[in-house]
Amino acid sequence: MIQINDTDRPLFTNPEMNICFVKTNTITGDVSYHYGKNIITVDGNLFYAQKAAEDASITSDFAGASGRMELRTGSATPANTDTYTHVTTPVTTSRKIITSGYPKTADADTDNTGSGTTVVTWVTSWTTADFNATGIIGGCIHVGAASPVGGTKLLTHFSISSFDKTASDTLKVFVNHTFLGV
Repeated sequence: MIQINDTDRPLFTNPEMNICFVKTNTITGDVSYHYGKNIITVDGNLFYAQKAAEDASITSDFAGASGRMELRTGSATPANTDTYTHVTTPVTTSRKIITSGYPKTADADTDNTGSGTTVVTWVTSWTTADFNATGIIGGCIHVGAASPVGGTKLLTHFSISSFDKTASDTLKVFVNHTFLGV
């Protein structure tokens, strides 16, 4: 976990640390950056392949109306076969739709230290009133809308070092997927 103030914001991140949490304390003005890594699931890879081929019958439209980001406090080792069942101890009050205009490439948001021309960025933001939680250690993007069930498909499942979100904090989470053409 990296915690720094806004004037010392990192200029780049380790490409394996493609999850960036930006937490701002609205009382003190302190900004902290927390980095983690994720795995794109089998269903996520299928989604990206179908989008790339402009397939009209996308199996799971994570970018559509039922796509949500959700955080978790339970331990998990993300794997590419994960479904919502593997999102242990979800913070259901954090379940929120992907920010309008995302996903996108070449994200211009200056808080996103992992954006680029070959990077697909997903983002969700929470206000001070949206939710509070202690021990946040990961999350996911799923297609279960407001009521995911055990077998709900995940685009990605990610882990991060533990941190808390209080009623004084706003939170923005960037998920960056880099396409390298390898």
